[in-house]
Amino acid sequence: MSTSTKFNPPCALVAGGSGVIGKAIAQHFGQHRWHVGIQYWTNQDSAKEISQDIHASGGTATIYQANIQDPVQIQRMVAQCIEEQQRLDALIWAIGIAHSRLLAQTTPESWAAQLTTNLTGCFRLLHAVAPIFEEQQFGTIVLVGSLSGAQGRTGQSAYASSKAGLIGLMKSVAKEWAPWNIRVNTIFPGWHRSPLSGKALSRADTLGSHVLTTRPAITDVAAAVYQLAAMEGISGQVWNMDSRVE
Repeated sequence: MSTSTKFNPPCALVAGGSGVIGKAIAQHFGQHRWHVGIQYWTNQDSAKEISQDIHASGGTATIYQANIQDPVQIQRMVAQCIEEQQRLDALIWAIGIAHSRLLAQTTPESWAAQLTTNLTGCFRLLHAVAPIFEEQQFGTIVLVGSLSGAQGRTGQSAYASSKAGLIGLMKSVAKEWAPWNIRVNTIFPGWHRSPLSGKALSRADTLGSHVLTTRPAITDVAAAVYQLAAMEGISGQVWNMDSRVE
């Protein structure tokens, strides 16, 4: 992981930084004296609060509003981040939407929304940072995926498909960007109560199948993302923190 200098600390851009998991990740990087870019779309209040928390802990942060479905807004966000920080050391993808419906009840619009946000959005962001990482010849990327993408779940055909695609995207990009010294990995964070998961799954459904009948602490997930980003000899891998078994 790149070391900081007096004038130019390492920079991490957290897509979805205003969400529950993204917030914990952003705060963890900030506590380690990284400059953190916090992407949000509609939840500006949360993004501002997280930025304030990071500054209060001795770190620095900038918030960026960008619709992850809009390539122009993504490019503008990345360009602004690079202009301000002169580097991008880590990119964290912590964005995802889910509509819990059986396949026969899933509308084409719902399917398209989940694939466009969860998978195509990630592609667009990776596409935007590719020239930066190629020029730098270093960087690390962690995609927050889901166990659903590896084994599927009832009522999550669209969501599971988007997260399965994320794994394939990660593995392909890891191979393509290895010559640039860019590491790309995925983490399964386990189930956490959030606006995304709260309506989709019941507590019994999500915790009853855990071998420990519990979930990893959100702070442990953030620490694991940071650690995975720091591991210089690992790329193209999935780190599973989700102890659910079928």
